Amino acid sequence: PGPPRAGPPPPPPPPPPPFAPVAPARAAASPGLHGVVKLLVRHFADERVVNPDVRDVMLQSVSVLLQYKEYVAVFEANDEARREMVPALLRSFDSRFWIPVSNILLRLCKGVGFGQYDDRATKVLSAIKATKRVDNVDGPGLDSQRTDAAEQTGADENITTTDGPEFGASPDATLARAIATSVDSSSPLFRALIVDTFREDPKLLERFLDRVFNTLNWTITEFGVALKEMLDMRQRAAAARNLQRKCTVMLELSATLERVLEFLTLELPAAFLDSQASMRMKRLVEILLFVLGHTCGAGSDAKLFEQALSMKLPVFVADKISRAPILAPIAGIILNLEIAAMAWVEGRGDDFGVDEVSDTVADELAAGAGENNISQLEYVCAFDWETHFGSFTGREEAVMELRDVVRRVRDTRGDIERRRKAEDETDVPEEFVDPIMQSFMSDPVTLPGSGVVVDRETIRRHLLTGDGTDPFSRTPLDESMLVDATELRERIDEWRTGLHVTPPDTALEDVD
Repeated sequence: PGPPRAGPPPPPPPPPPPFAPVAPARAAASPGLHGVVKLLVRHFADERVVNPDVRDVMLQSVSVLLQYKEYVAVFEANDEARREMVPALLRSFDSRFWIPVSNILLRLCKGVGFGQYDDRATKVLSAIKATKRVDNVDGPGLDSQRTDAAEQTGADENITTTDGPEFGASPDATLARAIATSVDSSSPLFRALIVDTFREDPKLLERFLDRVFNTLNWTITEFGVALKEMLDMRQRAAAARNLQRKCTVMLELSATLERVLEFLTLELPAAFLDSQASMRMKRLVEILLFVLGHTCGAGSDAKLFEQALSMKLPVFVADKISRAPILAPIAGIILNLEIAAMAWVEGRGDDFGVDEVSDTVADELAAGAGENNISQLEYVCAFDWETHFGSFTGREEAVMELRDVVRRVRDTRGDIERRRKAEDETDVPEEFVDPIMQSFMSDPVTLPGSGVVVDRETIRRHLLTGDGTDPFSRTPLDESMLVDATELRERIDEWRTGLHVTPPDTALEDVD
């Protein structure tokens, strides 16, 4: 027989990004490019640039460059970018620049979300396995998980910069190796800088999350409005096409904001779990349920989405619109927070930087969800993830853990409904009722200016509107001025305990 027939030639390698540096940028081979990076980083948040369009162009330029690994390496190697870019980005997330900032954050944090897990995404997967251990042996800490992940990616490599020290000489050499061997445009370095920036400036984190929650609420609302208008006007082709495009844009922006939240729940779960973050957790759960209500289940908005998907509209097909991109971050957010809370219960809270847990995401979902919301969560569990994301690493473990969380939500919801029914059937003392919301108070506080007692959640929501005054006396007020109504809370707890005491066994004849 003759020699074996040669197979088809291998496909050519993908072309490099436009104007890519021919030598590694981190080795100081592109001083001109480093000058461009300095210019962009120094001035995209510069208030002296009075034309916002110029700043927007600079942010868009950063976003485009960060699509490519070669340019990510330039930013990572640039001292100005390492020192100034992350704080400036987070401060720039406002009503004018939130879109390019969101896109930049998404590029830097890519690869750590649900449906994107790869062999290096060990944090969530290791935690899931650790929580399932029968012997409850302490699992690897966050630092060791990062180290293991980085060591799996490749051999040591020193990274030099044009104006900074060598990464190989830094204490976190494993992070340098992860950067050097990253296979996509994500950046372990900038992810770490984002987390450090928020830890050092809690007020910046508070402002940033408040804007993300409000913006995500707006994008989902606009998506629903555009969807309804599109279906009502589908006989008018030109107008319908414009509305189709608006729907896809709003859905993509919503998914981007959700991925940003997912990253924060992964790296900063304490920002949602500790006692000072109870309002943050409530707002997060509210927005998750709001998104679910517009994208799946039996609600009117979700039915519109289902109708649009079934019509296979040209723009939807071209942009590959589906539920997967909007539902995957929700699954990731729930998993991240519940796993961190369970680790804290098992004595491994330090692995996630969690010192205390006020309310878990399952508890908040149970408190805020109705039967339709729980059905939506079950839909997320049963979703065909493999069709959309492939058989990603840890899919089965993650979905199994998600099912356990939703099961706990349903069980807890049943307990809450029984408790509320018992309370509704009993006359609640007037002093236990919030004067603003006319609802039962669980954490009463006294307003120093007026002396009125309200629920802490009520006054926190009032202050979130930007009105920093007492709603009764109009005197200045912030959260640090609230006075715990300790004696009243003790009476409320005593009353509720007495209300829910299990009655003595009832005789069978009485039951009959």
